[in-house]
This record gives sequence, structure tokens and C-alpha cells, in this order.
Amino acid sequence: MTNLTEGAAFARGGPVRRALHVVFPPPARRRIWLWVTRGGPVADLYFWLDPRTRSRRVTRKTDIVIDGMARSANSYAHVAFLLTNGESLNISHHLHTPRVIERGVRFGIPTIVLIRDPRAVLASVIQYDKDGSAEQFLDAYLSYYRTVEPLLDRVVLADFTEVIADFGGVIDLCNAKFGTSFARYERTDEGEAAIVAKIDEIMATVAAPEDLESKTPRPSELRRSVDEVLADLGPENQAALAEAERLYARLRPGA
Repeated sequence: MTNLTEGAAFARGGPVRRALHVVFPPPARRRIWLWVTRGGPVADLYFWLDPRTRSRRVTRKTDIVIDGMARSANSYAHVAFLLTNGESLNISHHLHTPRVIERGVRFGIPTIVLIRDPRAVLASVIQYDKDGSAEQFLDAYLSYYRTVEPLLDRVVLADFTEVIADFGGVIDLCNAKFGTSFARYERTDEGEAAIVAKIDEIMATVAAPEDLESKTPRPSELRRSVDEVLADLGPENQAALAEAERLYARLRPGA
């Protein structure tokens, strides 16, 4: 079961991830983390071993999967869903690995895959996670959505812009595809304020006060623009970003 009070559990790593921080320097531990969570049995084992992720891994008791690459409206979608559907459902969320999508499809569980323009994802995650590199994040993006691509007919793919503008419509698509009856989120000023407040509350448990405004997953004037962040990408990263953009265009034609 997931709930609104487990914020720190999905916003910071558990014992296994903390051990990585002790043993390995930042670049190495980021590579290990991305490899572990990429998918397959290794990811299954990790999510079972770590008590902070065990309740969010996909099992036959999972009611819905809502997952995508980091900085793709994961927090917004999760909190909005809980506000309208209560805290009694088992939700797999914030694992940022295609493994949960594969398992959701395998078990016939309603699955919403969150996606965002790779330029925006890269610019956001670079500013959020100082341990990682553009190369690593682009590799993770490509791995995630290449794995998802053959599964598109068995999931609901929801773009960042759709989630933020009309998450109720995304829930409608999920209900129509899977025959579920989840309550739709109706976008109101009160609802939006509640989502922002809950996300801020969660981030306050894991981010230093001076970093809170710049790292919280919502618009902030403290963040640099996409063009500013990506201006210094080297040729290899530019090529990987171009491949990620082509992949995004295949998955979201006309977006």
C-alpha cells in the first residue's frame, strides 16, 4: 500500500543505495545505480531487498503502475492520483525503471508510462542530480523508452504536458483501456495547491533548505533554461540527445 506520508521513501534512497554512497565515489555509484535499476532480475532483487522500495515493486497485488524517467511528472501524477483515489491502493511509482513497465504488462496491471521531451528531462535532471552526467542520463533515457516501445499497445503513454494539463483525461484513458474505475482528477485551484503543498512537504524531508526551491519538481525561477543547460553538450552527447529526440518522436508522433 502506498500513501501520501511515505514521501521520503521515494525521494531518497534506502540502505542499499546509502551503502553505495559510502563505498563508491559519486561517478561510480551513479553508474552502478543506473545499471542496477535498468531492468531484469537484478532490479527485481534490488527492489525486494531495499525496504524503501519493496512496497512499490510490481507484484500481482499491485493495483496500478505509474512510472517514467525522473523529472517526467512522476510526483505530480502520483500525488494527484492519491488525492482522488485515496491511500488504500497498491501503487508502483517512482522506481524509474522499465522493469516495472514490463512486469505491469506481464501481470495485466493498469500501467501508465510517463514520458517527456528528452531535452527538458536532461536539463532538469542535470540541475537536480549533480552526481550524474549527461551521458549517463541520456543512456538511461534511451534504455528506458526503447524497452517501452514494443509495449505501447498494452500501456497508456502519458506525456508530461498531458499529465500537468489534464491528468483526469489520462485516468480516463487508463479506465477505458483496462476496464478500471479509478476516480479522475479534476483540475482546480484547490487541487493544484494541494499537489504543490504535498510535493513541497515531501522534498523538505530530503533536500537541504537552500536547495529546496531549485530541486523541487515544479516550475522555479532558480533553474536555468533548457537552452542554457544544454549549450555546452559535447558532440557525443549531442548525438545521443538527437537519438533520444527521434525516439521520443516515434513514441509521441506529432508532439
